[in-house]
Amino acid sequence: MTGLLAGLDLAVDGRSFDLRSSSDAGELAKAALLESLSIQLHDRLPSLFEPTPQEIRQALASFAAGDAFARLARDFFARLTYRSLDYYLSRELANHTGEDRRFSTDAQRVAFQQALAQHTFEVSRIVEEYAGGWYGKTVWQKQALDRDAIDKFTAYAFKKMRSEFGRRRAVA
Repeated sequence: MTGLLAGLDLAVDGRSFDLRSSSDAGELAKAALLESLSIQLHDRLPSLFEPTPQEIRQALASFAAGDAFARLARDFFARLTYRSLDYYLSRELANHTGEDRRFSTDAQRVAFQQALAQHTFEVSRIVEEYAGGWYGKTVWQKQALDRDAIDKFTAYAFKKMRSEFGRRRAVA
C-alpha cells in the first residue's frame, strides 16, 4: 500500500504544470487525500501480511459503492478542513498560550486542537450525506466521473461545509 500512496503522491505532483508553483492549499489537499486513503484502505486490507496488488485493487474498487465513497469524501473534507484551519491557527496559538492567556498550558492548547478536529469531523457529516447520492447519480447519468463533475462536487461540498459551520455558529 505504501507504493500506491507514494505513486499517487508523485502523480499528483506531476499534474502540476510547474512543480515550483504548488500552493499551500494544494499541499494541504494532497496530504489530506493521502491520509484519508491510507486510513480508509487500511481498514479494507488484511493486517497480518503485506497486501497483494489484487487485494489493493479490490480495496480501491470498493470505493465505487456510494456509501464507501461517501465515507471517504467525509474523511477527506474533515481532514482538509482541519488541516486548513490548523495551518493558520498554529501560527497564532503560541501567542495565546501561557500564564494569563487563553490557554494557560500546552495541554489546554492541545485539547483545543483535538476539539477542533472533532468539530470538523462532525461538520463533515453533511458532505457524507450528499456524497453517496451524488456519486451514484453522476455515475449513472454520465457513466464516468469527469473533471467538471468532480470540480462541481468539490465546490458544492465546500459550500455545504461553510453553511453547516454557519448554522452551528448561529446555534451556539
